Amino acid sequence: MIMTASEDDEKRTPFSEDALRHIAKEKVVWALGVKLHALAFVCANIFLIVLNRTIAAPDSWWSLYVLSSWTVGMGVHISAYLIFSRGVIGGNKKGLIMSVITELLSIQAVIVINILSSSGVWWFVWPVGAAILAMIVHAIVYMTFLREKAAPTGERKSWMERKVDEELKKVQRKK
Repeated sequence: MIMTASEDDEKRTPFSEDALRHIAKEKVVWALGVKLHALAFVCANIFLIVLNRTIAAPDSWWSLYVLSSWTVGMGVHISAYLIFSRGVIGGNKKGLIMSVITELLSIQAVIVINILSSSGVWWFVWPVGAAILAMIVHAIVYMTFLREKAAPTGERKSWMERKVDEELKKVQRKK
């Protein structure tokens, strides 16, 4: 039997042409959303910095608080797009990545707020230390319980999935 190129391609992927088109469209929509948000982020912050330095309380840097906090949101938005566009699968892995990114972006916001609002008291070390500890705990939990590993059957399952399978077997035996 002679197969055409399109038949051969369909044999190699579990996705239909329509499914692949839908995925491609979603990726384009996500990319457009990130670009539009980035443009709005840049324009709004330039406007606020100019406004801050010229008419609205030029003796303080309140616009940097806004920039710093909005950076967290923009960073999470970009990260979500990158995770989606790179095809990262598994909610646990996505959750770990998003937690680390959010913590890192929050750390910069806390440091900026501390520098702009305090008179020489570096209190940011306490929340930053807690955030670093939280990232370490997240990584340990993921690596220990949630990351997929090869099961004795050769399947790649997380500790959690293997335990669920064991529970299902117990329930099925009781029937």
